[in-house]
Amino acid sequence: MQVPMYWVVASFIYFCVSILWSVGLIAGMIVLYKKTMPVLEEAKIQVRRVSNQAKVVAAKASNTADIVHAQTQHFLGNANSAGSLVTKQARTVGATLTALLVAARVVSFVRKVL
Repeated sequence: MQVPMYWVVASFIYFCVSILWSVGLIAGMIVLYKKTMPVLEEAKIQVRRVSNQAKVVAAKASNTADIVHAQTQHFLGNANSAGSLVTKQARTVGATLTALLVAARVVSFVRKVL
């Protein structure tokens, strides 16, 4: 049994087309690689640059937050001291007014009795 000649010719044509197709795919992949790699490298550089800038901004924000925290603690400390002083003075004034009121009532009572 022999293979028909048209089958041999068709197989040869298919083999040649397959080889050409494979060569074309390899060439296309090489062209695609050459066009995309510079873009990917540039994107990688820009991502690094942006991430470094983000780190700098985050560090500045952290420093600003620390400064704001310190200033707030300072002001709260001053406000707390001032509040304590005002409370102490209010108690003193209240005690003085109470003493004056009691003294006035005692004097008023003594005047009525005498």
